[in-house]
Amino acid sequence: MDCIARCVMGLVDNLRRLFSRGPDNLVSADAEALIDAFGPDAYEEARTRARSERTNEVVDLNRPRGHWDSVRREIARRTHRRSGADMATRYLDK
Repeated sequence: MDCIARCVMGLVDNLRRLFSRGPDNLVSADAEALIDAFGPDAYEEARTRARSERTNEVVDLNRPRGHWDSVRREIARRTHRRSGADMATRYLDK
């Protein structure tokens, strides 16, 4: 399968997942997708996306406001990571 076909199939899968699930299931699906794609770095990726959303660098019209923060918390829960970061990390996130 060539690259274009894989991209189209991925897009179709994402659209199907988007329209067949409610907001809570979308958080779960995005958390699962980030864990699959980024492995141990999934939390940092979700945190980066949440920060970009908060600063309006990236606007995802397919996701409600605060979605990536919810995904970040879901990944922390699944990976048994403490989401209450140390003071330096809190400072950098602002």
